[in-house]
Amino acid sequence: MVTVRKTNDVNTHDVKIAIIGGSGIGDSLEGLGEFKRFDTQYVEPRVEEVWKRMGVELNGCCRKGNIHNSIVPITIFTEDKQASGVVKFQSEDDFLLPGVIEYKERDGVIFIPRHGHSVRYGPSCSQYAANLIAAKSLGANVVIATSAVGSLRQNTIKLEELVVPHDYIDETGRNDNIWGVGLVIHFNPRPAFSEGLRKILIDCAKEGNYFNNVHEHGIYVTIPGDRFSSSAEGMKRSTYADIIGMTANPEAQFAMQLGMEYAVAAFPVDYDTDANHEHGTLEIMRLLSEPHRVPAYLSNVIQRTKDYVAEWYTQGIKSIDQLNGGLIPCNLGLIQNPHLRKIAKELVRTYCR
Repeated sequence: MVTVRKTNDVNTHDVKIAIIGGSGIGDSLEGLGEFKRFDTQYVEPRVEEVWKRMGVELNGCCRKGNIHNSIVPITIFTEDKQASGVVKFQSEDDFLLPGVIEYKERDGVIFIPRHGHSVRYGPSCSQYAANLIAAKSLGANVVIATSAVGSLRQNTIKLEELVVPHDYIDETGRNDNIWGVGLVIHFNPRPAFSEGLRKILIDCAKEGNYFNNVHEHGIYVTIPGDRFSSSAEGMKRSTYADIIGMTANPEAQFAMQLGMEYAVAAFPVDYDTDANHEHGTLEIMRLLSEPHRVPAYLSNVIQRTKDYVAEWYTQGIKSIDQLNGGLIPCNLGLIQNPHLRKIAKELVRTYCR
């Protein structure tokens, strides 16, 4: 189990970090309590298409349908610290409308299952933007993402190793503009990932015997999903990328547009050249989930990241270089989503002085 430790450092008491990954990662996070919900009111186009096929009419942040809203109490923490909160259950059978994000939180660590607690959405239609809007609105300014990937370098990047990518190639075709109208951001993804967070991921991996090898660089090519590559596609992609996955984009772009530091810990669980991707993959994931491997690694990463953010705040740093000079505030009143509008105002105050 990953132990979310408290810290006595006075500079870290307000620090919040977000972990975004698969449900298996969340299962290893110890002491985070029960799932809570945050309604971002943000409906992504691909998610909207799925729900329309289910007979639910959605119109931007104004969701219409015959799904009844009710408010019920839940338990936030399962240990000695008890608190009561309220969440919106969209129906008696817990049928959540899009935009509602499930998360766990304790001691400054926010875990968001990328595809929903019950794996509601596949990679091709996950709520990438809503996940990050929730994380930002809950107070996180940095994101550590985990991603199961395929290796495009069978001779050099092997299974049960760690890759900390330094760049990406986005082949998803997903819209990576989180704002729509009201705010234009010409962000510059160079570097594509936070170098500070990448260093933490690399250093923590080298300090422990968590993985068979650590790759400090790598190009992550993101494909649409949910299908894998054809043989010809895999051969083509192996000429310009090192690992292949379905989730880093537009997640990385959305995080950057929200002014968040973001980096990925990528775990190769199969080879892209393998015709049967599921053969042996579950066994690799089982091995990586053993307490002394990914869970222990994330415990170290979480503590180091909180210290990193505390130092960030101590120095008065509240911006990321990739956004400097890139914001054009047109008319923030045109941003319909209330959470995004609030974030936009904060970004304008930070970057448009």
